[in-house]
Amino acid sequence: MTFPPNQSRDHPVGRLFAWLGVLCLWLVGAHAHDQLSPLQRAIMAAPPAPIPAATFRFDAPAGPQFTEAEKEVQRERGKGVLPLVLEAFRRGQAEVRIPPGDYRFGQERYLGNRALFPLGFEDLQRDPEHPFVIDATGATFWFDLDDRQMPPGHRCLGFRNCRNLVLRGATIDRGTRGCIEGRITRIDRAGNRFEIQPSPGVVVPATYKGGDEQRLLPFKADGRFCVALYDLQAGVRKLRYKDITPSAEGRYWVTMVDPELMERLHDPAWAKAYSDLGVLQVGDGLSCLYTSAGAVVLEDSANITLHGVSVYVAKGGPSESGGDGAHLWKDCYFGPRPGTSQWKGADGFLCRSTRHGATLDNVTIRHTADDLQNFHGIWAKVQSVSGREVTLEPNPSLRPTLDNARPGDRLRFIHRRTGVLLGEAKLVAHQGGRLTLDREATPFAEGQASWPEHECAGWVVQNCRWEDNFQRFLIMSGPGTVRGCTFVRMGSNLSLNTGMGLVGGIPSDIRILDNTFVDVNTRPHGAAIDAFAHNAQGQPGMPPIERLIITGNTFVRSGGPALRLIGITESRIEHNRIESPVQATLLALPQDAGKRQAIQLRTARSIQLSGNTLIDPVQATTADSNSRSRMLGLDDARQITLDGESLSPVPPANAKPRTSTPPVGK
Repeated sequence: MTFPPNQSRDHPVGRLFAWLGVLCLWLVGAHAHDQLSPLQRAIMAAPPAPIPAATFRFDAPAGPQFTEAEKEVQRERGKGVLPLVLEAFRRGQAEVRIPPGDYRFGQERYLGNRALFPLGFEDLQRDPEHPFVIDATGATFWFDLDDRQMPPGHRCLGFRNCRNLVLRGATIDRGTRGCIEGRITRIDRAGNRFEIQPSPGVVVPATYKGGDEQRLLPFKADGRFCVALYDLQAGVRKLRYKDITPSAEGRYWVTMVDPELMERLHDPAWAKAYSDLGVLQVGDGLSCLYTSAGAVVLEDSANITLHGVSVYVAKGGPSESGGDGAHLWKDCYFGPRPGTSQWKGADGFLCRSTRHGATLDNVTIRHTADDLQNFHGIWAKVQSVSGREVTLEPNPSLRPTLDNARPGDRLRFIHRRTGVLLGEAKLVAHQGGRLTLDREATPFAEGQASWPEHECAGWVVQNCRWEDNFQRFLIMSGPGTVRGCTFVRMGSNLSLNTGMGLVGGIPSDIRILDNTFVDVNTRPHGAAIDAFAHNAQGQPGMPPIERLIITGNTFVRSGGPALRLIGITESRIEHNRIESPVQATLLALPQDAGKRQAIQLRTARSIQLSGNTLIDPVQATTADSNSRSRMLGLDDARQITLDGESLSPVPPANAKPRTSTPPVGK
């Protein structure tokens, strides 16, 4: 936001201009679908299709059990899918029909560093007015993925360098689990371990050593994720397992890293606070993460639509990277095949380094072991500068960005430790990681670069349902909209984060509208939504998260505040209903009763709050200007308006006491 001369944000005129910026955000949202093709907009306008019900059985096979003879027939049928599609495309057809039935494919192979998808569509490009539709309604694509080798990833169906294609009605599956999971049969408290009976079809390698994270996902027999066990308590490591060793009668011991888990599971206060979602007992389930996959991968493509597609593959979900993007996911389901259990070993949905973000409409994602959803770009560390040239440190994750970079693209440079904005420049030319800029590069020597044009701008997520997912809905880009969605039992939260490592971006112009959050981040002190502009030291120091709108949402139970927002500016928080925040934390850790606000603002500027409602069954409260009220907690906050009342500036919590209160707006 640029202010007229002599008009700062603190001045009334400056504040007027700030709120005009918020109004502009609404106009941005009104045109969020302009990046979609005419066919994509027509598909968006269609009534939503029903999504499979949440039925879950970890003692049942992960899918239909075929004989080897049946699988061989499916493999022969699979060989005919790609030639059928390519011939129809070559002849200029508008649509090709894949007959209903079962088709089987292998697993990805590599030609050098180039992944060859088992079923891959490459270089199929149509103009927006003449799209190409692949109708696979009634067809199931099966993939034979080798669990014994535990590769770093599995990818199944891929689109590479494609434009204006539609895949309709397909089901994508593997028929086996891919994670080590099963039912708890014994609990050895002294040995800090659980015995499990693996679910049908689980393969446990004889020399299993686990993956990098060795993350454990605890769940009830009906598939509900044990949210309170995402973290044991503030400051304690996440759920980790040390090893998996044979027990007896086909069972295995899963030994934990930290013995405090067992202490917490037998803590009466914990059980009282979280009921059955805070304990593990015989008959419950465990899933052990060790690898990941991208079930459907869109690379360097534009305006691809998946309509009515179900993805049951256990190791991971769909992902997008590079290209113009603007992909549409409509009426899709990513989760266990109904009546089975298949925890996904990776992100539920990943969108990174695309010029335009994805649109998800009426999509359901269940049972992910990593981020539920992720929108981000890539940070690139500056290796050296000379004149107008910048050389970036080698980073394979930059490939989608560099391959699609164009002259005129913006680069934003921040100090790699402090997060201070060093400046912006435009790309003139590049050769791999060697960039020529339109200005002197010396000021960027200690920086790292982000690419605002390659951070999935304009993404929309609406009318979606997220259930029983381990980790975050992560936003590291903007603008974007989350509207009319339901979040149920998430170990973490909806998080706006800048990041300072490999992935990241600076979120801005984010709208979070009319969503429902139930049992999201109920672990101690967990917030249902957090925003955090942080530097490498984990402290506020980045450019702020600007123009955030959170309105019309309902929050039912969270471990801490419904909203914890750090480093935001020029934002609105309006007409949200907050029920029972921090109640579980107070029951589990009553000594933390002082941290009880429903909305917490820190290092915040120019924020408008109005019409928010707090329902607190323990303590009735009213919203007022007191930063210690149950409604609102303030720390280092200025230009805060609460229900029409301008609040006095609140200094940082560790600041020295003032002898007098400065005037409002100073």
